[in-house]
Amino acid sequence: MDWSPFAVCAPDELPPAPRAISTREGLGDRLRTAAFAERQAREAFRWAAEVLADAPPELRGLWRRLADDEDRHLQLILGRMAELGVGVAERPVSDRLWQSLRACKTTREFSAYMKTAEERGRAAEESFRRKLATCDPVTAALFGLIADDEAEHVALGERLARDL
Repeated sequence: MDWSPFAVCAPDELPPAPRAISTREGLGDRLRTAAFAERQAREAFRWAAEVLADAPPELRGLWRRLADDEDRHLQLILGRMAELGVGVAERPVSDRLWQSLRACKTTREFSAYMKTAEERGRAAEESFRRKLATCDPVTAALFGLIADDEAEHVALGERLARDL
């Protein structure tokens, strides 16, 4: 997978720890990581819609719509990064989310893993919304918007899990 313009760690490496969120660099680290998570989710939803043969057509359509949501989130974050002068490839990120999702063999397995990933993302975005509310309300609002969308994705995941 070509992850350009992101710089991706080797499979056996961890990305550098994020710097303090109170710094421009630390904020950039969070934005970069969030942007790359959105990119991986977009690609994973597209992949699942094309590859997982046991998925019903309605679910494949939903995954394509969720991929569009993830792309919108990615573009919003990349736009904010550009406004702040944060380099996308400034520090490496990990593609372990993508690797884990691509290892899923069934719709049930993919849906469960993606639901967990969406929950983790929503929790991180909520945390950033709170931490940045006073010092960077623009970025806080961006993370809040994405967290709200991810909450909807989690609810869809829960409903789908019951139906599988």
